[in-house]
Amino acid sequence: MSFHRLRSALLLLWLSLGVAGCSTSGLVSKQPKPVTVAEIVQMSKEGIPARSIVQKMRDSASVYRLPASELARLHEQGVADKVLNYMQRTYLKSVRREQRLQDWNYWSSGPAGYWYGGWPYGWPRAWC
Repeated sequence: MSFHRLRSALLLLWLSLGVAGCSTSGLVSKQPKPVTVAEIVQMSKEGIPARSIVQKMRDSASVYRLPASELARLHEQGVADKVLNYMQRTYLKSVRREQRLQDWNYWSSGPAGYWYGGWPYGWPRAWC
């Protein structure tokens, strides 16, 4: 087999693997739809256990930013305290995660014009 033919075969193989990878990438991370507040109230009225409702919210990775008045109204409608506490924690965790991401995104310009993040990204250990 000549060099050009081998190179063409390898290029064709590389391209076909790349296309196959693109066609299956959408199947990997299928996010379930968020659980709405109305659905939570409905499940509570139907007598679904709090543990099951919390698990459904956890599986959907829903975040709830509710004022205290809304939490009180949900409590009056029969939503369990365990569910309300989980809803509140989703928002607090989201705020903390956002703050950690902002803290991590610290970049500064080096003397040669390069941009460096905090250790270990770009800084020698002796400088930290």
